[in-house]
Amino acid sequence: MSTLKNIIVKPLEWHLAFLGVFVISLFYLQIVSAPTFFMALIGISAFNYLEYDTALNVVYGCSFIGLVLGVLWAERIRRTLGIVTFTAYLLSTPEIDGWRDSAGNKIQRKVT
Repeated sequence: MSTLKNIIVKPLEWHLAFLGVFVISLFYLQIVSAPTFFMALIGISAFNYLEYDTALNVVYGCSFIGLVLGVLWAERIRRTLGIVTFTAYLLSTPEIDGWRDSAGNKIQRKVT
């Protein structure tokens, strides 16, 4: 009976673990891709002032700098706040849920 239970339960546990790792890695990639995208946009402005080949190298360089900054930022968030907590903070709606302090406690409205 125990073997039959393991045959059924273990693949489900592996599936959930894979989904968890997949979702967290997507959140991590979102944090990394934001500075990369904005630095690439800054690099694209080089096409107005430089030759095509030089401007393309500037875009590649800016994108690489944005990638490095994105990885550093994502690692800092991962170590201090946590990837899931940071994403939940970005997606929160304080108007509905109530405002919270840095510890996560609800802030009460002052009655005057």
